Amino acid sequence: MIAIHKDRCPQNHRCPLVSRCPADAISQSGFGLPVIAQERCLQCGLCVDICPTGAVAKTIQ
Repeated sequence: MIAIHKDRCPQNHRCPLVSRCPADAISQSGFGLPVIAQERCLQCGLCVDICPTGAVAKTIQ
């Protein structure tokens, strides 16, 4: 599972991950916290690698 750490995401800009996700699994309302649709997520890790603030991480279930 991939998660966004609320305390690390500045939530003051359009998240660059929304347009880069190959599965279109990341959405954002305004400048709010991005949301990952886990059922669509491919677990590819691209968002983890490109998040400029390090707010996205793979979690262990």
